Amino acid sequence: MKKKLFLYSVLIPLGMVFLDQWTKLSVTEFFNVPINICEMNLVPGKYHSLPGPMDISLVCNPGISWGLLQGDSELKRWFLTIFAFLMSGVLIYMLSKTEDFLSKISFSLIISGAIGNGIDRFLFGSVTDFIDFSEIGFRWVFNVADTSITCGVIGLILASFINEKNVPYFKKK
Repeated sequence: MKKKLFLYSVLIPLGMVFLDQWTKLSVTEFFNVPINICEMNLVPGKYHSLPGPMDISLVCNPGISWGLLQGDSELKRWFLTIFAFLMSGVLIYMLSKTEDFLSKISFSLIISGAIGNGIDRFLFGSVTDFIDFSEIGFRWVFNVADTSITCGVIGLILASFINEKNVPYFKKK
């Protein structure tokens, strides 16, 4: 049991956080800008067209997903940073009480995304986003951490329908 908890609460999140941070570093290197461009309060305005529906756009996001809570504020920065790390702890606890595979993977992905974006907020004050699907009408730019969170939430929703009795917060009394 402890080996599985270690896998889902440490190893998977470490791998995904590494991938998230590596892709953000790679994009800033690709555009030849410093990794801390968001901390410097510069609007990068960098864009690179790729074949197909995806492009790369370097964006500093001081808010949260879907463009909510926009605007720079040190109070908001530290609140969101602390919230991300506290929620990671809560999610690890929920993970330890979960029995089904899909929920465990889903919690791992959400933890990964919270930590990945939390690192950005802690170090730079905002999150580096770069995945751009605006060519097909999706106007939000996002990153690997955002993708992890989204996939994790979708997984938890699916798990609640597939195996309702094994998800602790859905147990019937």
